[in-house]
Amino acid sequence: MLKLIKWLVIITLSFIVFCNVWIVGSTHSGIIEDSRELLGAEVGLVFGTSQHQVNGESNPFFKHRVQSAKQLLLSGKVERLILSGSKDSIYYDEAEAMKAALVDQGIAPEALILDKYGNRTLESVARLRDVYGYDQCILITQEYHAYRCLFIAEKMGLHAQCYIAKTPDKKAHLWALLRELLARTKAVMDLYILSDVTN
Repeated sequence: MLKLIKWLVIITLSFIVFCNVWIVGSTHSGIIEDSRELLGAEVGLVFGTSQHQVNGESNPFFKHRVQSAKQLLLSGKVERLILSGSKDSIYYDEAEAMKAALVDQGIAPEALILDKYGNRTLESVARLRDVYGYDQCILITQEYHAYRCLFIAEKMGLHAQCYIAKTPDKKAHLWALLRELLARTKAVMDLYILSDVTN
């Protein structure tokens, strides 16, 4: 029994490592830090996150994604933004929160498309293609998340680049970075084993 458990642990860890190496290795060329290197697209997809942290303070991930999205819109790299996030109640609506932040910074509401059913990264990308009808886009998120976003988009047949927003201090958000290791593994399983969303 102990040998079986040992081998299960080894296989599981090996699969996690394999998935992460595959995702990062196959997408790194599409991860863009300098907006001048972006080819440009009709639409940018901004992935939602909570506006506030558990302690009530503002969430730097949210702030930096909004700032990056605004930059791309004002520089003409995208014409419109799809703000995709989850909505648990009238009190928690990631897409509306992003819209409010962008409008407060002078962005016209007409340039913003709200997708309130982006409960997962995979769903946000699938809805970009299947609901809104885009096959080319610029994805906007932090670097740790960018590789998975681009991997999913490419598997779904989208022509995409990912513009990375500033990542807050990694030591202070280590849990989010570690969780991403498992999320990448789940993405491989969703796309190649469990799901028909790419059809």
